[in-house]
Amino acid sequence: MNAPIAAFIIVLGIVVGELFLAITWNCMYCAFGLPIFVRRIDSPTGLANVSLHELGRASGTVAANPLVFRQLDANLIAFREQGFGGLFHYTPVMRGLIKHNPAESAVVVLGLVNWYVVAITVFLGVALRGGIIVVAPYLLGGFALLYLIQAVRYARVAAFLRNHPGGIPVARPNSR
Repeated sequence: MNAPIAAFIIVLGIVVGELFLAITWNCMYCAFGLPIFVRRIDSPTGLANVSLHELGRASGTVAANPLVFRQLDANLIAFREQGFGGLFHYTPVMRGLIKHNPAESAVVVLGLVNWYVVAITVFLGVALRGGIIVVAPYLLGGFALLYLIQAVRYARVAAFLRNHPGGIPVARPNSR
């Protein structure tokens, strides 16, 4: 088997593995990665009263897939695009994480680069060698566009947390 085919199989394995880890909300996968989007928000209560449903509503758009949220523990909320739906389809380049450090009175919204992006970049760099210079502007432009789409959506998550620092109170039935 020649090197480009072997490299392609490795990249394909990374893509399939990453899909599996994302779908199963693997805690290690969701919580660790290379951050390419960071927003810090003052929040004295941390994530205690944050409604995942309200986060989903605040970050939703008419055209794109909805963001889905999962509480991994008291200080971590992972999020990503829902698999299918929406009118506008694009390939996400990052997954999200809302992290609270109990020693600080702030939460951080992170966008962690998806590993398949790194794998494809390395694969193309090795496969195209000197030819990468020809396609690099197109790859960077495509990445920038996909990043911009997601960064706007992740900024909406951060804005929601900034505007609701104590979370959304849970509605209580009248006690008459």
